[in-house]
Amino acid sequence: MRQKVFSTIFLLPVVFLFLASSSRAAERLCDTSFEDCRAPLLALINNETVAIDTAFWFSDDPTFANTLIAAKNRGVQVRVLMDTRAEDAHPQNTQILQQLVNAGIPMRERFATGILHWKMMMFASQGTVEFSGANFTVSEFKPYTPYLNYTDEAIYFSDDPAVVNSFKSKYDDWWIDTVSYR
Repeated sequence: MRQKVFSTIFLLPVVFLFLASSSRAAERLCDTSFEDCRAPLLALINNETVAIDTAFWFSDDPTFANTLIAAKNRGVQVRVLMDTRAEDAHPQNTQILQQLVNAGIPMRERFATGILHWKMMMFASQGTVEFSGANFTVSEFKPYTPYLNYTDEAIYFSDDPAVVNSFKSKYDDWWIDTVSYR
């Protein structure tokens, strides 16, 4: 009997340790050499209920624009930091930006020296940020042929509050910056 009580007292905390949810942040690198990294980003957009902040050099993928517009239409606040200087090399970016303007999505354009080369999306209710060197284009988010025909990118997803809050602070700073953005 005494051994049974001791075993129960010892094992119960151990069981609770394994059942308790981890408070560690989830960080993930999505590898475009073999993974469709667009799918988890689109899922984050579709699951957002409060606000999405995004910044990019260029986008030529209408799926991202359409999904952001759908989010706005369901009541999600969407803000875009962008740079029209990418349009010479990426003319479809003009159409994407106009599509976002027509949907009533507020945008701030970087016009100061140095391009806006920050590529990210942040999701308020999910406490998650995605960032990378990838522009919002299909060829930089998924392989044409895994391991053979792809753009070498690493797409980083994090819900670490320190990382997310750092991005939030920088985004908000740039959103109200009247020297570099209009």
